Amino acid sequence: MRTEAPKDIGKSQRAQEKIMFDIHKAIQEISYGSVQIHIQDGKVVQVDKISKLRMR
Repeated sequence: MRTEAPKDIGKSQRAQEKIMFDIHKAIQEISYGSVQIHIQDGKVVQVDKISKLRMR
């Protein structure tokens, strides 16, 4: 009976943590705008940060 986790799970978890960090960072960096997350085959492949400059 195998009790240790496969090596791929550690890499996958680190990749997911990096993606979440990048999304959180993009949200923190803008005052107005949007963050778009592009998914392909069930995986995040791109994060777009669209910032707007408000002229008052």
